[in-house]
Amino acid sequence: MTPHRVVYWNIPDHAWMYLPFAVLVVVFCYGFYRRWRIWSKGQRRPIGPWGPRLRRLGRHAGLQSGVVKRRLQGYAHVALAVAFILLFIGTLVVMLKSDFGLPVMQGAFYLWFESFTLDAAGLAGIVALAIFLWRRYGLRPQALSREAADFFVPFSLLIILITGFVLQSLRIYATHDPWGGYSFVGYALASLWGALHLGIPAALLIHRSLWWFHLLLAFSFLAAIPYSKMMHLFTGPLAIFLSEPTRGSGLDSPNLETAERLGVNFLSDLTVKDLVDLDACTECGRCQDACPAFASGKPLSPKQVILDLREHARSRPNEPLTLAIKDETLFACTTCRACQEACPVDIEHVPKIVGMRRFRAMEEGEIPAGLSDAVQGIEERGHPFRGSQASRTTWMEGLDLRVWQEGTPCETLLWVGCAGAFDPRAQKVARALAQLLLAMGEDVKVLGGRESCTGDPARRAGQEYLYQIQAQQNVELLQQVAPKRIVTMCPHCMQQLRNEYRDFGANFEVVHHSEYLSMALVTGRISHAAGGKRVTYHDPCYLSRYNGIVDAPREVLSGAGMELTEMPRHGTDSFCCGAGGGWAFREEGAPRVNRLRAKEAVETGAEVVATSCPFCLNMMSDGVRAEGGGEVQDIAEILWEQVATSPVAD
Repeated sequence: MTPHRVVYWNIPDHAWMYLPFAVLVVVFCYGFYRRWRIWSKGQRRPIGPWGPRLRRLGRHAGLQSGVVKRRLQGYAHVALAVAFILLFIGTLVVMLKSDFGLPVMQGAFYLWFESFTLDAAGLAGIVALAIFLWRRYGLRPQALSREAADFFVPFSLLIILITGFVLQSLRIYATHDPWGGYSFVGYALASLWGALHLGIPAALLIHRSLWWFHLLLAFSFLAAIPYSKMMHLFTGPLAIFLSEPTRGSGLDSPNLETAERLGVNFLSDLTVKDLVDLDACTECGRCQDACPAFASGKPLSPKQVILDLREHARSRPNEPLTLAIKDETLFACTTCRACQEACPVDIEHVPKIVGMRRFRAMEEGEIPAGLSDAVQGIEERGHPFRGSQASRTTWMEGLDLRVWQEGTPCETLLWVGCAGAFDPRAQKVARALAQLLLAMGEDVKVLGGRESCTGDPARRAGQEYLYQIQAQQNVELLQQVAPKRIVTMCPHCMQQLRNEYRDFGANFEVVHHSEYLSMALVTGRISHAAGGKRVTYHDPCYLSRYNGIVDAPREVLSGAGMELTEMPRHGTDSFCCGAGGGWAFREEGAPRVNRLRAKEAVETGAEVVATSCPFCLNMMSDGVRAEGGGEVQDIAEILWEQVATSPVAD
């Protein structure tokens, strides 16, 4: 006899199931319509090439690369997802057999897929759900809420899977299924009924009653998807597809002359992607765990910002967002994007926060003290450093550096940045970098007094109008200079020159000094050294997360002969120094973000803490000093110290 089983065994009146199924479809579609109605309020932005987006979708939604960063719950989530995909396919096979009469549930396919594989999938799903419930209600991490809805989803799925196995076991028991062993979970449970001497009539009655309960519970769960966090089954992949597929994208550049409002204060000011993000959030809390502002006790949780905006969109869609998010929450953000890096469905927190900052800054004139001084300094002096007595060329005194003159070619332009020009500590880094470039025989020039702030602090503070003025002026100047390449030691400057200035016509080759020095070591223009100190490297957020540059700085340290020991959080998972988002120019209460990061660095036991950003350099120097640690240096300083005596290869 060919292996098979009877579909809808013991359910003679199964046709009635199409009535609740019709209700399910109506309720589900209405819930989806409610979501779509909110999304349609958002502004549409060009999607661009589909190829990179589809590849990102495959990695993040298909392979769930973001989810598995946390091993236990990540793999449990993957197991649950795969389990329900397989069980859904199994349900489709039943439909093909019962509704279309196709002979698919028989033979080896029935034994190994419909029986063995689906039992394994169901068992994996039960284990995964048990892990979720144990973490939420046993370990009780702060990031996970424990409201009724949080219990409903995993518990409902657990009951659906368990009742499915019980139904299978009752069928095997009552029919003495000769192929029941392939359904190993159901077969094991069937032996239990035998041990309990359950009568066949009782087994049939229990099976029929439980079948309807199982069906109605499954239909109810499906109908509830658009009304619960399970909506992420659809909105998660959509949010991933709509997110920027490559690093470095930064912030948008709105047309301030035609904008209805300066900044974001209503749902209609957000993009469709922003509004999809609100429904994509699964409340996993990974963004909150990664946030330096939250870790240091500031009134910001990226997760709560998304949830507050979602609640506002559903309950008060036509009212201003100032009712949902407070100023102290918005301006606590360091714009480090750790939240976005941690999010498994690519929710973009920072653009929303900066968009709302723009409204506060430009429409209401609300910018925190310290940060407002920096913005004013950019407007009046072209740099944010208050009280500096230096000029744009003070740092280069005694160096054989030339200032670019109109009409002359420029091979390598050293973009010094405001910190390199005006901050005493960063000036030393600028000198070390310049000496390395000169030692390599570079035809390097600087802009001197014509260089001006890129406007990055103003943009992150929300003063988009001032930023765009700075950007347009700088792009016009650089187009006159037409350098073959631009080298900068500041990741914030690099982010603007390489990425965000493209909205204003920029198209330059811009490299961070870590990239340039690394290549010089590879090509032999700088000689490798040996016998250096033990160092730990702090990844700047704007270098690692925004631009994906994590190997080059380490290659420079290796080339300088340093022995590298990593902090627990490094690379694109690095913890912020606390300077971003304008915090480099603000007073911060305790506990300070830089102290949290410095503690991690000091605990490695390294002699030197290395970094490759002038703002990180200052923040880490203060933090390491307070934590009783050693020296903090930029990678350019370390390399120059090690190879200054013989830096050039013929």
